[in-house]
Amino acid sequence: MFYLKFILILAVLFNASCSQKIQKNGLSSIKINEIKIEEGITTKSNLIKKYGPPVFDSVFNQNTIYYVSHLTGYKNLSDRKTLNLVVFEITFNDKNIVKKFKKYNKFDSKNVKISKKNFLEKNNTSIQFWKDIINNLRRRNVED
Repeated sequence: MFYLKFILILAVLFNASCSQKIQKNGLSSIKINEIKIEEGITTKSNLIKKYGPPVFDSVFNQNTIYYVSHLTGYKNLSDRKTLNLVVFEITFNDKNIVKKFKKYNKFDSKNVKISKKNFLEKNNTSIQFWKDIINNLRRRNVED
């Protein structure tokens, strides 16, 4: 009887470790597919009332927000795989009315063009700030 319990416990642990784990980030898949936007009519406040605050604002353009739904799955000791990805990029005019919007999915990420600019600008203070922190950490570790 003891061996039977032991084998059952091992089978349950093995099964649990091999099952796929799902992680959801951003809006739910159902909610993001319900987003309805009309250029020139929909306002930023209407979007926030219906769908909540955006997942993030654009760093480069203050009139652009993003709603994202990202679903990933993985098994123990394996890489994460994107199961579903939907991104709404919404740009507003000066009156906070939708100027244009784009909807992307996980297949569109393969068509992203990377800038050919491969050097850092000398006036980029934020990158210099992080470089200084990393250099200071290295110095501190060497002194210890």
